[in-house]
Amino acid sequence: MRWSPDSLDIGKRGAVVRIHWRRLALCGASGVIVFWLTATLGAWVFVKYHRDFPEVRYIDLLLPSRWPAYRISEGNHYIAQAGQLLRQNEVNAALHRLRAGVARAPANGQGRLTLAGLYLAGRRPDLARDLMLDGLPHRPEDPGYLQSTLSLLLELQEDARLLEVADRLLTSPLHASLHPLAATYAATASYHRGNYDRAEDLIIRHQLRDSAEGTALLARIEWERGYPELAVLRLGDLLDRQPDHDGARTLLAGYYRELGRTGELESTLVERLAGNPLAPAPRIEFLHLYHQRGDQARLERDTEAYLTQFQHDYPALLLLADFAAHTGRPGLARRVQQVVMDRRENNGAPALLVAEAHLVAGEYQAALGLIEGYARDYPEWTRQFAAVFHGLQAVALCGLGRMDEARLCLDHLLAQKNLRADNLVAVAGRLAAHGAPDLARAALGRAVEADPLNQAALTHLLRLELDTGNLAAVPAHLELYLRTRKPARDILSRTYAALGSDRYLFLPQQPGLLAALRQTPAARPR
Repeated sequence: MRWSPDSLDIGKRGAVVRIHWRRLALCGASGVIVFWLTATLGAWVFVKYHRDFPEVRYIDLLLPSRWPAYRISEGNHYIAQAGQLLRQNEVNAALHRLRAGVARAPANGQGRLTLAGLYLAGRRPDLARDLMLDGLPHRPEDPGYLQSTLSLLLELQEDARLLEVADRLLTSPLHASLHPLAATYAATASYHRGNYDRAEDLIIRHQLRDSAEGTALLARIEWERGYPELAVLRLGDLLDRQPDHDGARTLLAGYYRELGRTGELESTLVERLAGNPLAPAPRIEFLHLYHQRGDQARLERDTEAYLTQFQHDYPALLLLADFAAHTGRPGLARRVQQVVMDRRENNGAPALLVAEAHLVAGEYQAALGLIEGYARDYPEWTRQFAAVFHGLQAVALCGLGRMDEARLCLDHLLAQKNLRADNLVAVAGRLAAHGAPDLARAALGRAVEADPLNQAALTHLLRLELDTGNLAAVPAHLELYLRTRKPARDILSRTYAALGSDRYLFLPQQPGLLAALRQTPAARPR
């Protein structure tokens, strides 16, 4: 094949064109690189100086692979800015920065804790709960964050959710260092649900018996099971090991008061005040002591001194409001509520204690009016304190003789997912005291149906049935009760006497139940 000069010229031109395209491509790539470097430099200068973000790194903006690192550092910066805004009392701006910061830096535990605190202050405990739970996968090795999360769930009475989190941790071989903490909170939640056997199992299995928390919880379990002397011995042993454990002294003082051992109570209170003169709890115990003795002068004098000394201490004020509620002093409860409102604290708990004080004082209409007013003006309280709301309303309606409405409120109470044993037992006790043992029995019976391991409900249900002579359901409930590890001595002995009477002579279960009771040392007459 021959090549003409024209064709050779065309070939040369093509080569020249290809060379020019390569040069243009190189120049284009260089231009893009220069443009990218310039643009990212401009962005870096803008972020560093205009957005006041001195910690920003140029390489985090330059390389796409570093963009996630930039997003996290930006989130941490927003959270730091929120701290400054809070110190300047700019809460709304801080809230906005915290939300943006936690979204960008989800592993920032302090940001989550601060934002959860703002949600709680804004009466949105549901948002605080979800925020803390969502942070657990990002803080898998942080015991402080785990403790804050479980404490919040315990405070919100989200016991079922707490047990779910704790069980997931305890069944995982990873993070074994967190097992004692998770077991402690799981045992506490089980105790509040009335499942004393499971609480005790968790304490023993995870070797918490010698810890302060484990010993105190075992003492509470023994007390609720009906073994007060054993509870006192456990607390005494704990105080021998840790004389400065104020929580154990508080618990022991309360038990001495319930047992009527006023001499030991006063000695314990004096020791506590000597060790901590500014502690509010022993002063509240002295108020209870003066109330029992009818010493009105000292009661009023020490109440005024307490209000003056602890007017800026919200937990201490709640203790005083609780005392006012339990002793039927609505005037004092209202004073505490006013002090709390003046400080712009969340006054849901003190407000409900005012209503409870009216109930204890027999002022049912006043209590009911307050509860209905709270539900209308503060609907978020009905979510946060649902069990307390329905319980107080049921008792008030019962006191007014409106039994059908009381039963309806009781149904709402029993429908709560996070109903604690102490709430249920308190409501049942008040209903029985106000002449409605059938409602009390229905409440406790529904609780047992929902959770046959609820020893607290079983104990009080059997005691109520024995007190009222309603013995038809005793055999069935006794069979459940005997499955618990340590049933109360007084319940077993009274049941043994009842089943041995002629009334149960032809009951098919009588021989088997009496045989089972004979094998239980606590049931034998002493």
